[in-house]
Amino acid sequence: MDQPLDHYLRRSAEIVTECADLGREIARMQARQAALAHERVALLLDEVPTGSAGFDQAERSMICELAAALYLSRYAAAKMLATGHVLHERFPATRAALEAGGVSLAHAETIVEAAADIPHDDTSALAEYEAQVVPFAEAESRARTKAFAGSVAAAVAPIALTDAHRRAHDDRAVTVTDDGAGQATMHATGPAALIHAAYDLLTQEARTILDEAKRASRDAGDEERPRDGRRLDQVRFDRFLLKVLTGRVSDDADIVTGIRATVQVTVAESTLLGRDDRMAELDGRGPMDPDLARRLAVAAFSWERLALDPQGRVVRTTPYRVPEAVRRQLRARDRTCRFPGCRQPARRCQIDHNHDFARGGPTDPCNLACLCETHHALKHPDVDLRWRWTAEQRAGGVIVWITPAGVEHTDAPPPRVMFVETDSAEPRAAA
Repeated sequence: MDQPLDHYLRRSAEIVTECADLGREIARMQARQAALAHERVALLLDEVPTGSAGFDQAERSMICELAAALYLSRYAAAKMLATGHVLHERFPATRAALEAGGVSLAHAETIVEAAADIPHDDTSALAEYEAQVVPFAEAESRARTKAFAGSVAAAVAPIALTDAHRRAHDDRAVTVTDDGAGQATMHATGPAALIHAAYDLLTQEARTILDEAKRASRDAGDEERPRDGRRLDQVRFDRFLLKVLTGRVSDDADIVTGIRATVQVTVAESTLLGRDDRMAELDGRGPMDPDLARRLAVAAFSWERLALDPQGRVVRTTPYRVPEAVRRQLRARDRTCRFPGCRQPARRCQIDHNHDFARGGPTDPCNLACLCETHHALKHPDVDLRWRWTAEQRAGGVIVWITPAGVEHTDAPPPRVMFVETDSAEPRAAA
């Protein structure tokens, strides 16, 4: 390797390492800030107990005091105080990881929020929750931690989480916020599986319309000017308004006919058959209401049986219909793009030969993984060596990504924690 390239890669690795070191240092400082926030709340509670006369005014003053000093909104200041207090009162392992720089404050907030419905007096459930989630958070992105933490919370406190999800279903709503400058935002809040299914349907239709426009431009010999100049987001929005405002399914019936909304759900067979009421899981997102999972399973185009190892990782799949076995097994195993921290759903990813097929890599699950278009492109052989990554698959479906400078980043397939400790038959995924 020539000297300029060697310097480029070495310095690149040094910068990333220094950023990571700073991140750990920032986490340690934020842990100290959280400890001070806890001390401030404790000071208030010692002076004016909760519910006593004057508590609301004292609490408001405390929040505004912090907001003014740190130039924060009242909401941000209140969240900072609450997080610091609850970390010290209920989450000792999370607090210790933050103090050691093992997790960021954002990770700690995610861990706290995902456990909100675990009963406060259930110390054993909280301890089990932290024992699983904190080590995971130390090696994963905040987004993946959020999904995993939700699944663990549902496993250690299933009744509480099931009740919470059913209450959330009752709170479904559509609201509008005026943003100014002629814009407004519509918010649809409801069961996650149905919201993601609707978004997936709009995305599929939009991609199909844009692909058809590109083909039409090529056929007309005018590839420089696509017949549909809209972005994906714009087409998705137009599809949404078409359905809501006119009630029409499509202006382009021949293009989008047959498109189905897709979500991937995992549910234990015992729950599917109504023998228990354990939480199901919206793959890559978190737990979901078992009643909704059963309704989706009844309408599912296909089911697939999953065999799990003791850690909750998929080791084998048995499709009930539509064979496509290897592709389905990969989607069931990976759930998302297998680049560290990426959350692109596996169904929208490409199937990659980790070791290039043209160079002898087998078409086998031990050499295949789901990668989104962006991360798949990182390892393309046409990419310059200065920014070409490699991915090696090891035992258990673990993917080791290697940067151009030789730094390794490991990504393990996510376990299904809600489906490990059960005496019932193997779990099933309704897709």
